[in-house]
Amino acid sequence: AWQRSRSQVERVGIAKSAYYPTLDASASISERFGDTAVPGAERQTQLGLNSQWLLWDFGGRRASLNSTQQTLAALQASQDSASQQVAISAVQNWFAQLSARASLEAAQASLLAAEETAKAARQRQLIGVATREDELQAETALAQAQLTVIQRQGELAASAGRLAVVAGYAADTPLVLDYQDNELDKLRQNASAQPPALKQLLTLAQERRPELIAQQLRVQANTSELDRIAAQARPKLSLSASNSSSRNDLSQSQSGQVALTATLPLFTGFQQRHQEALAQSQIAEQSIELSRIQQQVSLDVWLAWQQFSTAQARIAATDSLLAAASESSRAALARYRAGLGNLLNVLNAQSSLADARQQHARSRFDLAAARLQLAQASGLLVRDTAMEFRP
Repeated sequence: AWQRSRSQVERVGIAKSAYYPTLDASASISERFGDTAVPGAERQTQLGLNSQWLLWDFGGRRASLNSTQQTLAALQASQDSASQQVAISAVQNWFAQLSARASLEAAQASLLAAEETAKAARQRQLIGVATREDELQAETALAQAQLTVIQRQGELAASAGRLAVVAGYAADTPLVLDYQDNELDKLRQNASAQPPALKQLLTLAQERRPELIAQQLRVQANTSELDRIAAQARPKLSLSASNSSSRNDLSQSQSGQVALTATLPLFTGFQQRHQEALAQSQIAEQSIELSRIQQQVSLDVWLAWQQFSTAQARIAATDSLLAAASESSRAALARYRAGLGNLLNVLNAQSSLADARQQHARSRFDLAAARLQLAQASGLLVRDTAMEFRP
């Protein structure tokens, strides 16, 4: 995207060059031979200087320059969009890495609980207050917890590879996330702050989303292109000047000319009409695309708002869920050890606790990622002006 903007800057420079005169120099040396050659005049040297300057073309150059400048602005807006997508992908993958690590820690905590339950079941079976079935059920739950840890380790490795690639490294490059727990707590507190109202975000998105701005500029560029084509059917006024010198052994001559030329196209084989029809069709096509992007932008904001609201509500819910599941698991295991409960209640409680831990681990980072997504959908991410090109 950056290179496309850079290329377009040069196209703007090319469009500006139409306002300047052109200057050409020519030189030739000729040698005549044969029966018709005049003695002393066989070799002739000629030098020439020619200049052309388009003085007036009824807006053709201006329309061409406007079109290239608007295309440049559209490319810069597209560059903003691409930059935002790269940044969002990096941050979201960073959150995904932290979330995967938290999920692994939750799975490891559930594994310790399963080991403790299996140990209690074996002890009860040894003293004859539990059946072999209880021990097998506890061993099954332990094996399931071990599989969950293996799965979470794989998810953590996969997220690490995605993060490395987004950061511009090979997938197997180990990256160390430099962060402190208090920084994450502060980030989560900031993410829990209430954003602007939905209606305000919808309005901001229509004004600031870079891909929407880029499409609006494409429509304007096509309109300017139509103006340029229309100007081709109008007269052009140009100034030309030339000066030449010719010399041989017998004589020397010099001549010059200044001319003011008006040109009016009369018939171009209907090319003008077809070009204008093509330009109008392209304007209509880009206008339809503009309407589609406007609808997509509003949908992006709506979905991001709902995602953020859901993630925000999940924070308090998962806190309560984790607290209740932890207490239930502790109580069930204590009753089982005391011989007052059955193993099925313990396993159900631990399964609920494992699920609560997973949801709690992911919800902490889902909220921050959802807030970032809402900012991008609403066009609130800061533009990087250092990457812009100005012709």
